[in-house]
Parts: sequence; C-alpha cells; structure tokens
Amino acid sequence: MSLSALAADKPPLSPDILAPTSTSSKISAIIEFGLAAIDSALERKIPRRLATFEDDGRSCWNRRILGRDVNIDCSYEGTIDRTGPISLRTEAGKLNASMPLFGSVEGQGIGRFARLLHGEGEGAMMVYASARPRLRPDWSVLLDMSEGFRWQEPPTLQILGFRINLSRYVEPKIRAQLSRVQGDVAKNIAALNIKAKATSAWQHAFATVPIVDQPAIWLQTTPQSVAFSGVRAEGKVLEGSLEIAGRTVTGIGTPPPDNAPTPLPALGSEVSDPGRFEIIVPVTIDYAAIKQKVQDAIAANAGGGPNINGFDIYPSAGKLVVGLRVGASSTDAAGEWIYLTATPKVDDATQMVAFPDLAFQADAAAASSDIAAILGNSAFLQQLRQRLSVGYQAERDRFIASANAKLTRPLADGFRSEGQLQSAGLANLQLLSDGLRINLRANGRLKLLYGL
Repeated sequence: MSLSALAADKPPLSPDILAPTSTSSKISAIIEFGLAAIDSALERKIPRRLATFEDDGRSCWNRRILGRDVNIDCSYEGTIDRTGPISLRTEAGKLNASMPLFGSVEGQGIGRFARLLHGEGEGAMMVYASARPRLRPDWSVLLDMSEGFRWQEPPTLQILGFRINLSRYVEPKIRAQLSRVQGDVAKNIAALNIKAKATSAWQHAFATVPIVDQPAIWLQTTPQSVAFSGVRAEGKVLEGSLEIAGRTVTGIGTPPPDNAPTPLPALGSEVSDPGRFEIIVPVTIDYAAIKQKVQDAIAANAGGGPNINGFDIYPSAGKLVVGLRVGASSTDAAGEWIYLTATPKVDDATQMVAFPDLAFQADAAAASSDIAAILGNSAFLQQLRQRLSVGYQAERDRFIASANAKLTRPLADGFRSEGQLQSAGLANLQLLSDGLRINLRANGRLKLLYGL
C-alpha cells in the first residue's frame, strides 16, 4: 500500500464543540429553630393543671328493685393535669405535638340515702395537636391549626357504674391554649421578617463561587423562582424552607463577575420538597494519559511483532483516533501509518473510560507486509484494548470534596452556606482538542442557612 493511499484513510482532526455545562438546579434557603427552645417555651406557657370541673344532678345509678326503677343522681368533681413535657415532631409538612394528661374524678350520690353512694376514678390519656405552617403571598406566616386535635382514646373515666366523658371539660381549655400558642408563634415569626430573610438568601444565590483550585473551576447560579417548601425536622432542629430554583453553570478558568441580583419574585406555589441541587462537574483526561497507555502496549509488544516507531492520538467526530507508524525498525524515521478508531465508553460503576470497539481502519489484503502483520495480530489489538482504559474516580472524588468545602462558608446578613453534594453520574462525554472531557452531573443539597 502506498503512503498516499494510507493518508487518504486518515480520519480528519475534528474535536467536539465544547457544550454548555449548565443544568436546572434548586437551592434550599432555610431558617432554623431549635426544637428544644420551642419545647421549653411551650412548657412555660401551657399550665400543668388544664381543667378543674364540678357537675351536679347527673343520673349515676339505676337499678330495678321490687319491680320499680330506682334512679339516683350524683355530683362529681375532678381535675385534668398535664403530666409530662410536650413533644414536638414534623411529619408531611406538619408540626405535631403530643401532650400526656392524667384525669381524676370523685363522685357521690345526692339525697338522704344516696349520699352513701361514693366512688372514684382516674386514668391517663394522650392528646395530639397538628399545625401546618403556610407562607402567604405577602410573606406573612399562617399557622394553620384547622385540623384541631385528637385523642389517642376517648377521654372517659368509669365511676359509680357509669362513664364520664371529660371532653366537654378539657377541650375548651386545650383550644384556649392552642389559640395562645398560635398567637405567640405568629408574633415570633413576624419578628423574624421572613421577606427580608428571603431577599438576602435570594441575593446570596447569585454569587459566583470557585469550587476547585486546580484546575480552576467555578460555579454560577442564576435564580429564577422561589417557593415555600414546608417545615421538617433534622435532629433537634426545626427547618422552615424556601426552594430557590434556577440554572447553574460551571466553567474552567477565570471566574466571571457575579450576576447582578434581580428583585425577589412573587412567591410561587408551595412545593412538598425543596428539591435537589445539581451542577455539572467537568473532569478532563489529558490525551497524554491515553498516549501513555498506548506506549505501554507498544512496549509490551516489542520484539514480538512489527516495529512501531511512532504514534499519534487525536479526536475525530466523536471518536478517538490512534495512529501507528510502522517502519523497518524502531529507529526508522520513515514508515507507513495505520489508524484505529474507537468510541469512548464510560462505566459509572467503576469510574473508568474504556475503548472496547477499538478497530483498524484499513484492509489487510491491500496493505503492505508490515501493515498486514499488525492487522493480523489480534493479540496486539486485544492487548491495546485492555490497556487503553483510564480511571477518573480520584479526580471525581477530589472535585466533589473540594466543591463541598468551597460551598460551605459564612455569608453576610447572618447566613451561612452548606454544600452537600453526594453523588455524580455521567451527563455527557466530549472529545475536545486538549483532552477527553467527562461531564458529571453531581447532585445533593445546597443550603443557605439562617439561625442556629
């Protein structure tokens, strides 16, 4: 085969065009409250004794004696006490409270002989109350307690042969205390000025943040909307969350200036979850690293086949091209070129890039003897395929750790930022002029925190 014929088989240099590294993303802006502090406040405000009651004239004893119905009226009195602390937890966007109670009642018959009839009863009970915080369009907070409260079991006590339902005595007291708590919480939240806090968080989200030093990688977010995403508990901390949704862009090189913050938009519809924070993390494998793999394969083949005295690697229309120059000896500056091409394949599980379909782009029957020897050497081709794989796990882990560290930082106005990127899967792969670019879609949480 002539040199000119082989040159015609050479794939053209054609690197991929650098694609934008942007993706939809969501940031959580969170105001934190200590559950212990709220528990203590409720403990101080809700009294231990919730109710004291008296009742007269209720029929409490009925028997049929000598064919006649005998009814005896009774008077009774009692108390209902709170016997333990109020326990708070969150579930499905609601703040739930449980309160243990203990009731006791004493009854006595009314009348000359009926007064000899006497009895006592007591028992424990549990009451549960629910409240759903809602953020109004004007940024004021409503503590929706329309679901009221419920009993674990009906609050009744047995005395003198009949059951006394304590609901009518204790429930007005519970409603009064819940109304008081609702008012106190509303005042405390109003004092926080939620809209001002949301405005600060919105402005902080526009910052350009360097996330990796070497190579220099930066992140820029452009917020587009904001919505209330409810309350939830993290350990002993109660979090009220806003979801800030927008686009994130990552780039390599000198970071651009911060985007100018836009005004805080109108509050969007409530969402059930604050969403995931996502960024594109670009990991580059230099062609030099791939060339070293080819060099290792050539060295392993030395003395066992044709002399390969030069090689080249470059991108061509989404494929990697490996050019081999075959000469009469390893020092022969002349020789004939033959080309192999392969489509890179990324394995997310092992974080490896391989080229399993690496194949020659020439016909052995039409090639010279030296070229035909390589084309017919399946062992060399198989060895080249096996060696031509490069791992990127270390770089991926380094980039994510660096991003989390850089995103975890103090901010102005009492805010702080916490990055919690946890995983990264393949977004796309590009064969650029300077190397193989693996764009990973890293996701997790980015929190803008105010409070504890």
